Amino acid sequence: MHDLNYRNTTLKKRINPALITPAYEDSGLFKKPPTELVVSLIPKFGTNSRQDILIKGLMKNNVEIDVIFAGRRKYQAVELVNLLKRKWAAACARVPNGGLHPPRRDVRVPTRVQGAWRMRVFEEEEEQNLVSKEYQLIAARWGYKSETGESVSFGEPPVVEKKTKYVGNAD
Repeated sequence: MHDLNYRNTTLKKRINPALITPAYEDSGLFKKPPTELVVSLIPKFGTNSRQDILIKGLMKNNVEIDVIFAGRRKYQAVELVNLLKRKWAAACARVPNGGLHPPRRDVRVPTRVQGAWRMRVFEEEEEQNLVSKEYQLIAARWGYKSETGESVSFGEPPVVEKKTKYVGNAD
C-alpha cells in the first residue's frame, strides 16, 4: 500500500510565478541542445499538472510523440489547438450520418518545431514494476501554414543567461 503523502512530499516546491524570468523558465525546460524537425501534429491533445499543452505528433514511420508547449509558450499554442479542433470538426462533418469518425492520425498539421528532447519515465498501469520510457519534444518555436495558406510562427528561442566572469583587481 502506498503512502498517500508520498507524492506530495516528493514534489519540488514551486516558486511564485511572478518571480519566474524567461531565463529561469527556459533553464528548466531546455536542458538538452535544441533540434529542429517537422512533426505532423494530430488532434489529440490535453494538459499536464502544470497546465502545459500536450499535442500528439507523428514523425517518420508514424512514430507517435508528445510535443509540449510549456510555460509562457502555452498561451501562444492555443491558436494551434483551435486549428486542430477546426480541422477535426471538418473531418467529422464529412462523415455520413451513422458513419465512423476518421482516424485522428488522418487529420494532420505539418509543423516545424524547434525544441529539445526530454525523456519521461513512468510505471505501466497494466503491469506493476514495469517501467517505460517515452520521449517528449519541448517546443521553443514552431511554425505551420494557416488555413489561408499563410506561414505563421510562434514561440521564441530559449533564453540563455549569460554568465559573467568577474574580472577585477585582487588588491
